[in-house]
Amino acid sequence: MFRGNRKYIFILVLCFTVLIVVQSNIPKPIDWRATYSENDRIPYGAYALREMIDDVFPGKKVTTIKKPVYNTLTENSGSKVNYFFINYSFSPDELDTRVLLDHVSGGGNVFAAASAFYGHLADTLQLATNSYYEYDDTTVVAGANAILQGGNDTLRINFTSPHLRPKKDYVYAKGVSNVIFYSFDTLHTTVLGTNKKNDANFIRVRFGRGNFYLSTLPEVFTNYNFVSETNSDYVYKALSYLPVEDTYWDEYYKYYGHAQETPLRVWLSEPALSAAWFLLLVSLLLFIAFGAKRRQRIIPVVEPLKNTTLEFVNIVGTLYYQKGDHKNIASKMITYFLEHIRSRFFVKTSLFDEAFIKKVTALSGIPEAELMELFNFITIIGGSSIVREEEVLRLNAMIEKFHKNSKR
Repeated sequence: MFRGNRKYIFILVLCFTVLIVVQSNIPKPIDWRATYSENDRIPYGAYALREMIDDVFPGKKVTTIKKPVYNTLTENSGSKVNYFFINYSFSPDELDTRVLLDHVSGGGNVFAAASAFYGHLADTLQLATNSYYEYDDTTVVAGANAILQGGNDTLRINFTSPHLRPKKDYVYAKGVSNVIFYSFDTLHTTVLGTNKKNDANFIRVRFGRGNFYLSTLPEVFTNYNFVSETNSDYVYKALSYLPVEDTYWDEYYKYYGHAQETPLRVWLSEPALSAAWFLLLVSLLLFIAFGAKRRQRIIPVVEPLKNTTLEFVNIVGTLYYQKGDHKNIASKMITYFLEHIRSRFFVKTSLFDEAFIKKVTALSGIPEAELMELFNFITIIGGSSIVREEEVLRLNAMIEKFHKNSKR
């Protein structure tokens, strides 16, 4: 397969190597995607939080979950574990919501940090969120539920509990949306954290024997804001509301979570290796398209052998006909015909009696009267010393008719 293609393979390997070297030396741009994943060390990943969370629940097991809430909780029913969610939005479907509510009602606890809460769970807990940015001391609002962003994006937040509230607010200078809960069930909800205008951004909703701890600031829990000692203190205190129990860390509902399950995730995560991988695939496809054609010498056309027997018979017949020896022609026709009868029907042709006629009739399907006429005429021709031309033609016609109508 590769014989004669070594130069092309060498060129491909050379291009492959050069591409990897060039891409490896290009400065890697910062990935600003908000993945909130435990595997990502990018600014808005959650690698640092996942490494720290074991210290929040000493002696307890923190398990990464990569399947739906329904599967997880139905397989571990009755367990009062904490369930931790961090994502851009939190909107479990109806089935997951029902199981999650049953879990909390039975004494479990859920911590969810998201910029938007909607769907069945938000409707059940009577939640509504909104966001705005501030121009110094002026808040600009656009639309009923949409708030324009701009100006000074510095955000100041704090706890409401005097035991957790420091004298100075926690300050986030960039990348944290000022999302608040502008509507919730005040009878069952406790505000745990606010911004500087006392708008709620961290609440606890009692449900049965358990609690939902909900934050509208998922960016606060990411690597970018966790590196600051002051801001990491906020994360510790926020998670301290959860009881010290076994905890489930959700990875299933992450926006980018499923893409990381591919076996090529390490290869594709590096731009240089990713570009080289796709170059290899394209090159292989081109090689298959242009190299799959069979390479061989042109096969000469061999003409089939001609049937010279018929030509020989015609020539011999023509010679005898031109010579006028009709007796000889008739004798040879009879000889060839009787040989045909012997080889095809396996019967003796020495005597044309009634038994012979019936046997040939049964084997050939030719009517008995027609066979009697043919073999009587053959007997007459064989006993005559002189045979006329019209008798030869009649004999030939009768033999041809036999061949045409015979079943064998």
